[in-house]
Amino acid sequence: MKKFDTDTVVEEVRRATDIVDVISQYVRLQKRGKNFLGLCPFHSEKTPSFTVNREKGLYHCFGCGVGGNVFTFLTQHDKISFGEALRQLASRANITLPAYSEGKQNEVDEVIDINDKATRYYRDMLHSDEGQSALVYLRQKRQFTDETIDRFLLGYAPDRWDGLLNFLKKKGISESTIEKSGLILKRQDASGYYDRFRSRVMFPIQSAGGTVIAFGGRTLKADESAKYINSPETAVYLKRKTLFGIYQAREAIIEKDSAILVEGYADLVALHQSGIRNAVASSGTALTIDQINYISRYTKNVYLVYDADNAGRDASLRGSDILLEQGMNVYIVELPSGEDPDTFVLSNGAEEFMMLIKNAMNVVEFKAAMLAGRETSGASQIETIQSIVDSLAKVNDAIKVNVLVKDLAQKFGIREDAIYQELKRKSLPGRRTGAPQIDAKSKSPGLTLPPADRDLINLLSNVEDSVFGTIANEIANLEIRNQVSKEIIEGILDARSSGRSASSVLDELSSEEVRQIYAELSFATPQRSKVWWEEIRPGSETPDYSKWISQVLISFELEQIEQGLKIINTRIGEAERKGLTTADFDLQYQELVERKRVLTETYRDKDLRNQYLGSLGNS
Repeated sequence: MKKFDTDTVVEEVRRATDIVDVISQYVRLQKRGKNFLGLCPFHSEKTPSFTVNREKGLYHCFGCGVGGNVFTFLTQHDKISFGEALRQLASRANITLPAYSEGKQNEVDEVIDINDKATRYYRDMLHSDEGQSALVYLRQKRQFTDETIDRFLLGYAPDRWDGLLNFLKKKGISESTIEKSGLILKRQDASGYYDRFRSRVMFPIQSAGGTVIAFGGRTLKADESAKYINSPETAVYLKRKTLFGIYQAREAIIEKDSAILVEGYADLVALHQSGIRNAVASSGTALTIDQINYISRYTKNVYLVYDADNAGRDASLRGSDILLEQGMNVYIVELPSGEDPDTFVLSNGAEEFMMLIKNAMNVVEFKAAMLAGRETSGASQIETIQSIVDSLAKVNDAIKVNVLVKDLAQKFGIREDAIYQELKRKSLPGRRTGAPQIDAKSKSPGLTLPPADRDLINLLSNVEDSVFGTIANEIANLEIRNQVSKEIIEGILDARSSGRSASSVLDELSSEEVRQIYAELSFATPQRSKVWWEEIRPGSETPDYSKWISQVLISFELEQIEQGLKIINTRIGEAERKGLTTADFDLQYQELVERKRVLTETYRDKDLRNQYLGSLGNS
């Protein structure tokens, strides 16, 4: 992990940052006791297993095993370096970082930096003499206000072959580096490069955190064959995983518990300007499973709004089936003929548009409405019913299927059991539906550690400061054989003893696997019985810290004794085979056996446990 010259600044940023607020930009979180729970942003799941704790500054997914602090979340999710994550969080907290002279760490940072500079260039060009036609287009034809233009960072790529190229080169960036961003192209004769976007209104595409990761450009030339073009995929931009407007929409989606999905950049911006801010758009691609999984972090309710033509209807049908298969609640909004979201909301206003949302159709109603517009022959009706059943077969939710089957039976006057028979025929054994299920145990790196080690790490991560001070010395004197356990425990002791936050431990650990183990065990239930844990766990009505501490420490020492006995047994056997004396080994063995007997009695007896606790820190 990246380390800066001073830990002070990193800790200052960490303490000024609320991990729940940051992750809430990406995941819909709900409070569960001291933790916050949501759908994991790193794998597809239907049941929330992604856990965030504000006090610890940590997160962990019990489904896929990923875990970390606010810095690792941004580096893992946005694919940026530690340095870039620190810069973003420092800016968010209004903290000025000391001069940082190292060069960009990797291609991700390079592309982000270039995109940021390009955004500024395009915005400046929009308000220059060259950009007047683009400004007129946005203000008059699209009726975008200056506030909207600023909110979405809209700009203009001038009608020049090398405008952006020369601008970036003057900033000291090489052509080969600029090429990585996809904003320039190599000439066919290899004589140099030229700008990808020319004479186009520019729509910067932002990540959920607000970083510009790509661009979409709308031509201002009537004879241009491609009305819209997009950045190619880069180290930071994958079309199938990107939603235009997610940065501006994420809070409204969480608040409304629904997302409105449109196709075009201008459609999206127009809806937001009208006050409908829970809208997002697919980014230069048909709706994908990755995009649906992205939306599902915030809501399960999606409204599809496509143009009222055959292409729009087909897109709605494809999108609804994918959404249903991924366990989403999907509703389809059909616009009046000749309208798109942009023109409709400009002509009729947000209130009328929301009436369309209110009257949105489920997939049964939508396909039935499509049939109503055709010649209703028996063959076409059967075809429509079969199409609806095909959609229902993708739903992996029995209650949802039951509701839709009743609706289908009522609309077409057919028996429900006939529909269920057809569904059974289509739902072949082994058919994959919905999000993949992940075996949590197979994704649990913490299980590689001995049970007592896991409990000890959990104890150190959760025990209150007042109690922590009484046991730190005792733990420091324990013989910890497992090197991963030792690294984590020493990291916790160092952090807590020096007053640093629990999440800072992650910054010092040697590998991603060790960091995941620490995050997992910070949230894990100890290995003792569930009844035992409910009785003494922190946060319970009558937490018995003394029992918790003593039994965890005794268990750890007993496990170390068992390992020691095995080692001594091996050495005794080797000595006997060589004809050597075993007296010293025999004595060590008996001492360990006696210590085991004493600890076993202490574990079970409250008075002995209290005596044991009283000796902590004095040995």
